[in-house]
Amino acid sequence: MVRTARPAPPGLRPGGRSAAWEAVPPAYVALDVDGTLLLHEHVPAREVLDAVAQLVEAGVRVGLATGRMAAATETILGTGVFTGPHVFHNGAVVADASGVEQLVLGLTDAEVSAILELGHGRDDLVVELYVDRVYLVDRHDPRAEAHARLLGLAPAGRIDDVTALEGRPATKAVMMCFSETVAAEMVHRVTGLGLAAGPAASPATPGIRYVNVTRAGVDKGSGVEAAGRSIGVDLAAIAALGDESNDLPALERVGTAIAMGGSAPALIEAAHLVAPTFAEGGAAAALLALTRIARDAAQRAPGTW
Repeated sequence: MVRTARPAPPGLRPGGRSAAWEAVPPAYVALDVDGTLLLHEHVPAREVLDAVAQLVEAGVRVGLATGRMAAATETILGTGVFTGPHVFHNGAVVADASGVEQLVLGLTDAEVSAILELGHGRDDLVVELYVDRVYLVDRHDPRAEAHARLLGLAPAGRIDDVTALEGRPATKAVMMCFSETVAAEMVHRVTGLGLAAGPAASPATPGIRYVNVTRAGVDKGSGVEAAGRSIGVDLAAIAALGDESNDLPALERVGTAIAMGGSAPALIEAAHLVAPTFAEGGAAAALLALTRIARDAAQRAPGTW
């Protein structure tokens, strides 16, 4: 039997997987940060924060799902509207509402050495290595300063080899690549090491493509699933909103997958629903639609909003 797609809720349009959408009221919503909640700002717009608050009032937990580390989201969490749990470091860390780590799936020293070797002697990328609540870089490059400004944190020092860790576990590495070609090469080489490579970008740093490097099997999808599990919510009752390639694993797993308008075709195809663009208030529109579902789905007739 051919399945008919459910109508999209007001403010959203159908995505490539709309026919598979069950419209389960969300119990937990995971939100990407860069390009979804923020562009150049340090905190989301008031309309977005108000929409998060309404969703929370409807009984839904709302957290971040980002490639950033917790320390680079303090201004966002400081708004007090996000109830968590949160996913940081592209899935390598699951944290509670205040950003305190609950689950960490980091890299081994051997994996760190192999990652550093990929960047050795190159001038077309910078390797960042995240340790505790800081990060180290393998070299200084003026082009990388835009990322430090985006994070609101400068590198804490240099790392030439694994001994610089001084026994501290590394959570994640990021390859800051200064061209699309280099980023594609790094994705290929990182996966060749048996590690996970999550390509990403931020509108605030148009000259940089990022490759998030995590342990094999670790990505935003695994992180969001683990975050939901930590509060007793299964995938069918999780919604995720994102705009970039590293959001794809989360969109492919959750019960309600929403892509921001203007996302790459692969994300639109993987999504059940598509929000307006960032400039058109897409995040707020998606959050308000989820609030409407959470409040009203049980009382309304099937197939209506």
